[in-house]
Amino acid sequence: MKDRFWQIKNQVNGSGEILLYGPIASSRSWFNDTVTPQEFARDLENLNGKDVTVRINSGGGDVFAAHAIHNQLVAYKGRVTVIIDGLAASAATIVAMAGQKIIMPSNSMMMIHNPAIGMDDYYTAEDLQKYVDALTAIKGSIVAAYKKRCKLSSEELEILMDAETWMGAQECLDKGFADEINGSIETVLNGNTLIINSAKYDLTAYKNAASIKNCINEKEKNMSKLEEILDSLGLKIVDSPKAQNTTVQVATPVSPQPTDNSAAIEAAVVAERQRIVDLEALDSGDNAAVKAIINQAKADGKTVAEVQPYIDAVKTVPAAQNAAQRAVADMIADNKDSGADGIASGATDDAALEKAADAKAMDNMVEIMNKKFGGVK
Repeated sequence: MKDRFWQIKNQVNGSGEILLYGPIASSRSWFNDTVTPQEFARDLENLNGKDVTVRINSGGGDVFAAHAIHNQLVAYKGRVTVIIDGLAASAATIVAMAGQKIIMPSNSMMMIHNPAIGMDDYYTAEDLQKYVDALTAIKGSIVAAYKKRCKLSSEELEILMDAETWMGAQECLDKGFADEINGSIETVLNGNTLIINSAKYDLTAYKNAASIKNCINEKEKNMSKLEEILDSLGLKIVDSPKAQNTTVQVATPVSPQPTDNSAAIEAAVVAERQRIVDLEALDSGDNAAVKAIINQAKADGKTVAEVQPYIDAVKTVPAAQNAAQRAVADMIADNKDSGADGIASGATDDAALEKAADAKAMDNMVEIMNKKFGGVK
């Protein structure tokens, strides 16, 4: 086996995990290769149909290998979830599109462009035509794979590919390349070097790398949803976590020494899982606002330290408020079930009049609750 660029393993929780970190098939192309795809297929088959998570941090590689892996994952009988652990560029995006669900941490990225191959030998016109035909077919299949997930037309996708388009997590979500933003990773732009989740990429290899800076800073363009939650509750905090350190750094060249090994990868995965566990531990189960903030923090990649001021602010809301809101919500549901909110104003039946009066009282109570507590959820 000349180029085993993947790791496939069974997890203790009964699921499987595939790691695609680094170049895809860097030592040789899978063009006209039938042996190497069979090796991957055998490894995948050994998971026995278990649900599998594919973790990707790759600048791309051999388009034929990526296409073969994509097709095998699509045909796999278990559920396939893809997590972009940093960068999914070029051929790596083809693999990503095989996921039934694609999750991107904030500050992760995708890059799409036209498929290409490197030539390092002498070829006849007939040989070259085989590559041209193969690349044309591959581009069509890539567009088809993107189109199955995305909210864009084939023409729009081809324009993005022609331009070499870099997209941050939010843009990927908006365009349909991803289904969810969850977690956060560290991204450093150091001159022409992109360091993302401990993996280093030379940006001189790309023609439109100048747009990367916009991708890694996109998270700071919008108001934190955590702050929106507090605003809706009429609460404020003295020092907003929005002003604290973010996971994005745009550094001056200082020759960083990132690690790029399996130990660092495993540590990053463990740290992310622990972040989720720590956030969930903040939920006492009796405060709807706290639960909403925790859920948003998990999606935004916030840590316990960053979200604690929000939790503390929400805890100042009297417990009775949550109980009252729930009670009113229940009463509204009961009222609608009884049909009281559909009683005509001209009803003369005593029971109907009583229901109408109850409905009016309910409207008044809802109005008071909305003014006092910011709405019934």
